[in-house]
Formats: sequence, structure tokens, C-alpha cells
Amino acid sequence: MGTAGRSARNAGWELAGERRWRRQDLANFLQALALAALAAEACAAEFSHRVHIALKLECVTCHVSAAASRRVEDNNLPPREVCLKCHQDATIKQPRPTALAHFSHQQHVRVRPCAGCHRGIETSEVTSKANFPPMADCVVCHNRVEIPNSCWMCHAKTMRLTPESHVPDFIDSHSRVKHSAEEKRSCEVCHGRNFTCAGCH
Repeated sequence: MGTAGRSARNAGWELAGERRWRRQDLANFLQALALAALAAEACAAEFSHRVHIALKLECVTCHVSAAASRRVEDNNLPPREVCLKCHQDATIKQPRPTALAHFSHQQHVRVRPCAGCHRGIETSEVTSKANFPPMADCVVCHNRVEIPNSCWMCHAKTMRLTPESHVPDFIDSHSRVKHSAEEKRSCEVCHGRNFTCAGCH
């Protein structure tokens, strides 16, 4: 085969290789575009309390209805119009269903700041169960609770009232760590201050 034949064949391979690279570049570009779209969607869907608090916004700036809310059914998430005062677009999530039967923000904001119950909200990137008060916080003030007879005064009857630590083999599985002072306070919520080891063991 002469030089001209080899050049033509090599040119064909180079052309095929160039097409392959173009397809790969296009595939990489489309993949990057799709990932960017997903990231933008994720950013739009999530809400950072930390960012908004760093801007010196008060809770009631966005949660306009919370201070007057008397019912657990009230939606105290910010209305879209409030978000649009600062943002060009806003997607508002629906509130999570609550396990409480009765709750008045109006009564509670008179005696505690929002972060007094919603701990860690100032640094929260995504609101989670950790930002809602554990019952041990509630009974600091509501200390005349007679468990189990008065549970339904606050809690919905569909709520699971035992903590996640109460697995079927709880008594056998907990360690000395579970007997710490902090953990004992957690036990006192349901079992009273006078419970003894023999009461469980």
C-alpha cells in the first residue's frame, strides 16, 4: 500500500476518533448540565435557617402567623408572598403532620424565645426532628403531667409515645451510659422522679 493509501486510512481513523471524542464531549456536557439542574433544584427545595438568621432576620419576619397561632393545625410556614419580598422565586413546602393534638404557639412565645424550643435552629441547614423540642423540655414547665393518664391532653392518640430507645430488648441492651443523669431525666418524663432500678429490672 502506498503512502497515499495509508494517509487516507489514517485520516479515516482520525475522523472516527474525532467523532468519538465529540460524542464523549457532548455526553460529558449533557451529564454536567443535568447535574447542575439537579443541584439548582436541590438548592431551591432546601431552606437554610442558618443563612436567614445570619442576615439578622427575626423568626416572625418569615413565620408571620406563629405568634398568633393557637391551634396545632395552623400552618405557620411562611406564605409565598413573604419569601417573594426578598427572593425572585420560592417553593414552599407543606408542613409536616404533627403528633400533637393541642398546641398554642401564642402561649409559648410569651414565655420563651423561638430557639428555646426549636434548639439548634440557628445553625440548621435543613430543619429536622432535632429542631423540635423533646418532651423532657416540655415538662420543665408542664411538670404536673400524670403519665400515662394525661398524655392525650397534648398528644394525638395515634402517636407512639415510647422513645426510639425502647426496642423489645431494651432492658437487656442498655448500658451504664444509659444510666447517666441526663438519660435519667429523660426516663423521669414517663416514669416519674421516684422510679427505681427494681421497677424495670
